[in-house]
Amino acid sequence: MTKAEALQPIYDDKVKGILKLLGEGYSREEVAEQYRYSTYRSMDSYMSRKNFVWDKRKATYVPADAIKASLETMANFPSDRVRRIVMELNKEGADLKEVAVKVGFENHLEMASYMKSKGFEWSQEAGNYLSTSPTMPNDGEKVTTVSNDASLEGSLSIGNGDGEQFLPLLEWLASNKEGLQSLLGASVASGQIPRFTLPGLFVTKSVHMTNTLDQMVRDFSKEKNINQREIFEVALIEFFQKYGYEREVETLLQQNA
Repeated sequence: MTKAEALQPIYDDKVKGILKLLGEGYSREEVAEQYRYSTYRSMDSYMSRKNFVWDKRKATYVPADAIKASLETMANFPSDRVRRIVMELNKEGADLKEVAVKVGFENHLEMASYMKSKGFEWSQEAGNYLSTSPTMPNDGEKVTTVSNDASLEGSLSIGNGDGEQFLPLLEWLASNKEGLQSLLGASVASGQIPRFTLPGLFVTKSVHMTNTLDQMVRDFSKEKNINQREIFEVALIEFFQKYGYEREVETLLQQNA
């Protein structure tokens, strides 16, 4: 029997009944009680033998092969490292501890902490990390929806002769066009990491930090394509600006202006 065949869901009468009750809004605990299970975990075990896994976001059981397929086609991983971990664990016979070492962690506990920081939790049923974030539509879907909604609202307003009530707002927007453009531009730019050209000679400075913070610096450096020196420069300059050294920072930066 191939792996794909082994994951095919088995819809017996009990499985259908459990799915029906969950679809009607009953909680997992309530359904387990109706089927006289001691806890919902016992029901999980039964559903697992029928090749179903619990989907926290949908609050129901879904076919195990659907989870595997969704992991393989998932596009919005927060980082390449997260993608690699999920893909490695999705391979047949994958071992959690071996994967942790393979992707550069000391052990599987350190990998679990990293994945949690990225919004992924371990699923015993799926045998992999699953995103804890709700499924979001892609950008194309959102743009289309917004566009359609706006068109519909516009046509309704014009059709009802209510467009005049928006004229004062449109006039205000037109009169403040430059200020709004500047504000929106600053908002977009705020997501960019600043770069500073600082005067002086480079020196080596050793600092002590926890291995978890060190790993976070390494991950950020790789994912954002910025070297560690620049990370610390930006962090220190913004720290000084925030905590009473604004004038000193301004003087430092003006030396290269």
